[in-house]
Formats: sequence, structure tokens, C-alpha cells
Amino acid sequence: MISEATIKTVKFPPELLPDSWFGALALNAEVAPPILDLRAFSPYLVELTNIQLTPLAALNPDIRLRYDGVRVEQNVAAMLSAIPVAWVPAPLAAVLPLPGAWRLPAKNQLYFNLFGLGVVATYSTHYGVWAYPPTIAHKLQWGIALNQKEQAINQELGIADTVEKGLLPLPISQIIEREYHVVGEETHTRNVNIAVAATIFPIEVMYAKAGEILVLTRVAAAPGTAAQNVQIIIDRDNDANYLQFPTLPLDLVAGGEVSCFVPALTQLRLTTTATVAPGPHLFRYTIQRVKLTNILRVRFGLLSEAEAPADLYKKVLGGIV
Repeated sequence: MISEATIKTVKFPPELLPDSWFGALALNAEVAPPILDLRAFSPYLVELTNIQLTPLAALNPDIRLRYDGVRVEQNVAAMLSAIPVAWVPAPLAAVLPLPGAWRLPAKNQLYFNLFGLGVVATYSTHYGVWAYPPTIAHKLQWGIALNQKEQAINQELGIADTVEKGLLPLPISQIIEREYHVVGEETHTRNVNIAVAATIFPIEVMYAKAGEILVLTRVAAAPGTAAQNVQIIIDRDNDANYLQFPTLPLDLVAGGEVSCFVPALTQLRLTTTATVAPGPHLFRYTIQRVKLTNILRVRFGLLSEAEAPADLYKKVLGGIV
């Protein structure tokens, strides 16, 4: 479960943290504790995205969202779905809802929960949260005060004027497309025999080559059952148990894969465990090998201002690159 502590351990921004949830829905009640309730995560900014919601035959719950001062409540009955099962040949009949169009940015509060309109034994969802510290451009956009050094960089580079023009801050998608130079992309699969309950089993350890970083971008798995409660655990570098979430809301078909963006300098380690051992269990995940450029070195705190090329530190801090 993503918490404020998770947000504050983000080292290589921007990071898209994956998560999932399953549980029972009660009549006329919200899930307790909430699926996601982030409040004390300053100085980071966060964005909720890629929410997958399952339309049911009946008793569709409401989704309740809050991002800072904005509240959203909608029923999930008409949320984005995959091809109806009746339209798909029998061998391909396993289809899932697809993640919908959600982008909920916040600097103070981010909340996601479900309100039951009837009793549902098991409901599930998966989603992602972008997390990153604000650049000078972000602070100007969000009305966050600049310190003396940031104000000097703002005046030197004319950042405020560019923000007013609508050209800054740069969208995360544009930052990744322009500045994360992919030198390889690999999709891996594993069939792991989870033979003993409450025991950690390795899926794979992946190592970065010299001059590169690894980025985990997608995770899928066989769902298993609620009783089995199979979990995926993501460790990166020295961050043990960095992220952990259940596979029940996931699947190996379209709609069951959760997107993420989790960089690592040296290694990514995937492991799994279960409450009730399911035996052989399937996993699929995608990594990118990305060139470690000076822009990334500055952004990740690997190059100081004195060590960085001229003006690069200021441009990264300012959000121009």
C-alpha cells in the first residue's frame, strides 16, 4: 500500500509507483481503511493515474476521489471496459476492464476509495501514483514559495515568464520521451513455484550495466485467489521491500497489467510470497535499459552543482530540462 512514507523514499524522480487493492464492499459504506489516503507528503507533488475499475453485472460501487480541493464521485458501471466477453472467441474469453483516463495532481491531499452500493464479496482495482519533488517551474505553477537561491535562478533563466506562457512545467511524458534514452527494452516471464506459505520466493534479479540504469515499466501476473493472496515485492538497489501489492487485481491479459516507472541505479529484485501457497504462478514484467546521462545524474543527486556542466544544475532545478 502506497503511504506518505513511500512517497518520501522516492529517490529518482519522477517515479510512477504501482499499487493494487482487493477486498469486500459493504452496503452504503466506504472501504476502511481507504484504498489511498495521502496527506503529509510535502515537499513532493503526486498524481493519481491509470485507475482500473471493474463494472459489475449489478451493485456497481461509486468511486470517490479527492485531489486537494476537488472532489469526484462517479459510479463504475460505465467505466472503460475491454471487449465484451460475448464478442470474443472462447479461447480468448478472459478480458478485463482497462485503466481509464485519470490524472489527479495534488500537493496537499490525494484520496481514492470505493463506496459500496451493495454487498460485494470481492472487488479489486489497480492504479499508479506519480511522485516527484517540485522544480522551480512547478513551484511557480502551484504557488509554492521560492527560497533565495531558487528566486535567483528564476530571474536568471526567466522561468516565471515561461510558466506564464504555458510552456512549463514540462509534462512527465515529454520528460521521459526526451531525456530517458532507451538503449534496450525487455519483457521477462517467470513461472515461480510458490510451494510454501508465508515464504519469500525469488522471481528475478536484474542488474544495470555500466553507464546505464534500469527502469521497471510494467508488471503483470496470474491473479490467484483471495485466499492465496499472492504478493509481488519490488526491491531496488538498497531499498528492500520498496513496493508490495497483491496480484489478485492483476492478470496476464489486456487490462491486467499495471504500469509503473521505477528506476534503479544498480539492480531491480522481484520476489513473491503468498498467504496460501498456490504452487506454480506466472509473472510478466518489462524493464528498460536507459543511458545514465548528466541530466539524470543531476536529477538523481549524483552530480553536485560544482561537478555538473555549466548551467545544467540550474536548468534541472528550474525544470527547464
